[in-house]
Amino acid sequence: MGSQRTVLLLNSSNLKTVLVYPYAFIQVSEIADRFNIRTVLNDMYGIPEDQWEVYLQKLLQKQPFDMILITLRNTDAVDVNDYRKQSTNDNYYQPGVSRPFESQSYYPIESTKQLIQVLRKLTDTPIVIGGYAFSSMPERLMKYLQPNYGVIGGPDAFFEYFEDVLEVQNLDQIANLISFHERNLLRGPSKFFPPASRQEYTEAIIADRQAFYSRFSGESVELSVSIEVSRGCPKHCSMCTEPSVKGRKVHFRDLDVIEEEISFLRKYQLNHLFFICSEVNNEGNEFVMKLADRILEINKEREDYEKISWDTLHLMTFSMDELKHIRKAGFLGVPNPLPVGSLDDHHLAATKAPLKSDDIINFFTQANKVMKEEFRRNGKKFFSLEERIFRDSQSLNAGNFVNSWNIFLGQIETTPETISVTLKRADDAGLNRLFDSCYVNKATRIYDFMQPTEEVLKNTWSSVNGVIKNSYNELWPSFTYPPALLRHFGSVEVLDEFFVLVGDTYLSRKHLFKKDWNWFLATNLDPKIFFSWWISAIKSELAFNSFTEIPEVLKFLTFLRNNPSIDNIKLLFNPTPNRKTLMNFATNIAILFVLFSQEKKLISVMNHLDLPSSLKTTLNLSPFKVAVKIFRHYSNKNELLSIIKERKSNEVLSRFFIEYLIYLNNTPLSDKYQIFFSL
Repeated sequence: MGSQRTVLLLNSSNLKTVLVYPYAFIQVSEIADRFNIRTVLNDMYGIPEDQWEVYLQKLLQKQPFDMILITLRNTDAVDVNDYRKQSTNDNYYQPGVSRPFESQSYYPIESTKQLIQVLRKLTDTPIVIGGYAFSSMPERLMKYLQPNYGVIGGPDAFFEYFEDVLEVQNLDQIANLISFHERNLLRGPSKFFPPASRQEYTEAIIADRQAFYSRFSGESVELSVSIEVSRGCPKHCSMCTEPSVKGRKVHFRDLDVIEEEISFLRKYQLNHLFFICSEVNNEGNEFVMKLADRILEINKEREDYEKISWDTLHLMTFSMDELKHIRKAGFLGVPNPLPVGSLDDHHLAATKAPLKSDDIINFFTQANKVMKEEFRRNGKKFFSLEERIFRDSQSLNAGNFVNSWNIFLGQIETTPETISVTLKRADDAGLNRLFDSCYVNKATRIYDFMQPTEEVLKNTWSSVNGVIKNSYNELWPSFTYPPALLRHFGSVEVLDEFFVLVGDTYLSRKHLFKKDWNWFLATNLDPKIFFSWWISAIKSELAFNSFTEIPEVLKFLTFLRNNPSIDNIKLLFNPTPNRKTLMNFATNIAILFVLFSQEKKLISVMNHLDLPSSLKTTLNLSPFKVAVKIFRHYSNKNELLSIIKERKSNEVLSRFFIEYLIYLNNTPLSDKYQIFFSL
């Protein structure tokens, strides 16, 4: 074996919202070491770009490098909200349309280009670029970034034939290498390599990782430790480049080697793991079950503080017993960290998703049951929805079961029918009652490999250094909303608000956490009228504790009952800021108390709207069912409220009840929304 070569491996593409020690540093170092090549690692995050030249000059003066390698993991953040974010209106239909604004943006390709330009000033050392993002569009990035070489996918052959690359010979025979030949690009043969057959982590890597995180103690960092467990994916999802970068054949890593990694990391108390793969069960659940068996055995020998917990990407194909098994083995990934496409099987088939809607619904339902069983078994307190709404929901997250999920309704294949079917299936399955929030991915990142149509490109825009351009360029973050939905709504702004409504109201209960009942009462009723209803209500036999069990609320409502005055009632309309939380919740309970005291007068209105004659049953209907019933007869709010004018008695009460029903359920009464609830 000849003298040891040394390379400098840089990264300038860390995602600042959650800083991660680059897994490429670990994997590339291990592969290079197989061929007696030493790596010096340096992540550029935290070093201002105007200081890069001085910083790199000092680094290059410390020792000579045979090559400089740069890893490019991401083309951009992929999420449209990082480039064109909609400021949502917490109360949905209050006056004032929200407007999109450009947020702080993330441009790793530009950072990498700047890094290469600085390096060119300082050294003639060959520059090589690789990484997942580079491998997804190598030709475009070679021409744009102008490195000497690129590596598409695994760099195993690059390091094996490192001397040939240095001597600029046989380049067309080196697997996965791309280089310039005169003005053309020269590519070696493609080859997909399996995961490492030996341990990747070393003492030097751990020291560098710890030094990296110690620099950013005040920032959001990802402290789980990555371990690759499989590589490759046989699926054909329409937007995914994983098979082209890592191959369609799945290579599972040897479980003994994975166990070696886990045992080594224990020395440093690194026991929270993220298993890297395409999806750990994309060829069935046998491998992940065996992995869970190993972890169960390992954890038997460990104290609680050092037991392994882990997460990974997975398909929603676990049975109840399998889910219980991997949960017992420390699995944290409930629900799935990847967004669901929809609950419409036609749409899922069009996007070539490897799941059907039944798989998704069964998984969420089973996961919820498993989590509840675990809470009961561990003696943990359940926090009711009422408690979570009243108190600080962030501090009570430990009491939630399956708290949040993602759904990707912004795919270019999404149609109004996709939305309609998804909302109905979610409601039938009760998903909105399982989740306190749902994040809707509302636009698709467009790449050349997707072969976008003219209609898609017509509506695609790019964020170029923070400026929105109505044009497509693959190198810049470029997004489009579903063409069919854009045609229906007419603008991005209206579509954005629709997606917020869908996620908050029909796919979760988040809207209940955002209600401003003081605003609602002040907007829809005169205090004198509400006071007259209150006087009548407190004479009834209704008890406050049939509406709430929150002690603070019961105490305040009892005060209002014992001290009924117009001034005290006005506290519900315009509370002082320091009492806003209490007054907001108490106002909704006070409204319910009044409505139930007037229930007989509301029966005719409920019957007219085809709602149950029981007020309790009506108010327990899901927002989706309320919307379906109302849209069956009315296409907009003006039509609905017109029925009140025909009634000579109880006009104010009936109108207030309808407004309450609409606000409680976020019913979007306009012609544009009717299509989604017309079953």
